[in-house]
Amino acid sequence: MKALLTLLILPQLAFAALPTKEFQFKASVKTLIDNSTKPDVYPGMVVASPSRENPNYYFDWVRDTALVMRTLIDYWEINKDPKIKQMLLTWVEAETFRQNGPALGGLGEPKYNIDGTGYKGPWGRPQNDGPALRAIAMIKFARLLIDDGEMDYVQRKLFYGLIPANTPIKKDLEYTAHHWREQNYEPWEEEMGMHFYNLLAQHTALQEGAKLAQELGDGGAAHFYAEQSKLIGEYIKENFLDDTIGIVVSRHVSRPLGYKNSGIDVSPLLALNHTWPYQKLISFKDPHVKKYVSTLIETFSNRYKVNTIFTDMGVAIGRYPEDKYNGYHTNGVGNPWFLATLALGEHYCLANGGKLTHKADMQFKRALFHSNRKGRMDEQIHLESGEMQGARELTWSHGAFMTASMRCGLVK
Repeated sequence: MKALLTLLILPQLAFAALPTKEFQFKASVKTLIDNSTKPDVYPGMVVASPSRENPNYYFDWVRDTALVMRTLIDYWEINKDPKIKQMLLTWVEAETFRQNGPALGGLGEPKYNIDGTGYKGPWGRPQNDGPALRAIAMIKFARLLIDDGEMDYVQRKLFYGLIPANTPIKKDLEYTAHHWREQNYEPWEEEMGMHFYNLLAQHTALQEGAKLAQELGDGGAAHFYAEQSKLIGEYIKENFLDDTIGIVVSRHVSRPLGYKNSGIDVSPLLALNHTWPYQKLISFKDPHVKKYVSTLIETFSNRYKVNTIFTDMGVAIGRYPEDKYNGYHTNGVGNPWFLATLALGEHYCLANGGKLTHKADMQFKRALFHSNRKGRMDEQIHLESGEMQGARELTWSHGAFMTASMRCGLVK
C-alpha cells in the first residue's frame, strides 16, 4: 500500500534512489556559492533565491545573508579554501557599504535591492535580528583571522573601538545594545513584538561582542555589552519559558496575526541552533527545550499528510501550524520547509555532542526524499503531494543542509 501511495503521489521520485548526503552537500555548496556571486548583484551580497517572480526573492535579506555567511565561515574553518575566504572578505566590504548607506529601517532594515540600496517599499521593519546575526558571524570570522595572524585587518575592517562606530561589528553591537528593548519583526516578517529568536540572537551577539571588545582594548564597550547581554538573558527567562509548550515564541505583540494562536513555532529551534555554541543561557538539555521540541514534533507530525503517508523517515516541519503562506501567497495553507525540517536534524546532533543519531539521519532522509534527486532544494514541500514549491533553490535551504551536515560531523 505504501509503495502504491508513493507512485500515486510522487511518481517522479518513486523510482529514483535518494541522493547521498555527500552528494547533496556538494550540490548545496555550489548553489550557495552561485547565489552569493551573481554577476548582476553588488559584490558580496546574496540573493535569497534566483526566483524573480512568483515569488520574487531576488533581493538580499540581512538575516539570510548573515546565516549563509556564518555557514561559509564554518566551512572555510574546515577546508581553508582561499576562494571562500575571498568571498568572505568581499562580504565584509558589502556590509560596510550598506551599513553606511540610507535605508528606511536604518541598521534594522531587513531587505536590500541587488545594487546594495535599501528597499523602499512597504515591509515589516525594523527586523533587529539581522544586525545581531551579522555580528555573530563576523565575530567568528574575526577570531579565525586573528588566529591566522591577521589582527591588523580585524582592527581596520571589522572592529575598532571608535564612537561613532566606523567598522561593521562595532556598528552592529552598538545598534543591538541600544535597541534590543524595542519591538520589531520576527524572522517570518509578520508580527511586530518581542520575539525569542531575535532576543536570543541579540543576547549572544552582545555576549560574544563583549569578549572581542575586551580583547581588542575597548573595555568600556565590553562592560556595556556584557551588561546588556545579561539583561536580555533575564528578560528571556522571565518571559519566554513556559511549562505548557516549553518555549513561547513571542510576547507583547502589538501587531498580531489574528489566526496565530497556538504559540508553537519553529523559530525558537532555529534560535538555539543559530546561536550555538556561544549562548549558555538555555541548554539543549533544559526541560523547557525538551518539552518544546516534543510539542513541535507532535504538532507537525499530525499537521501534514506527507508525515502520515511516508512514515519511514523524519518529520517534515513547517514554520507554525496556522501558517497561511504557501510559497506564493498568504491566503493559502502553509507547508513544511526544508530549513525547518533540517533544523530538527541539526538539533538532534547538537544535543548528542555533534554525533549523527538515527533521528537526525531520518531528518536528512526526509529532506532528501523531497528534493529533486539532482541537488535542488526549494523553499517548501507541499503538505500533501510532497513536491517542492515556493522560491526555487532557496539559499537558506542549502545553507541549512550544509550547517546540519557540519554539526552532525559529516564534513571533515
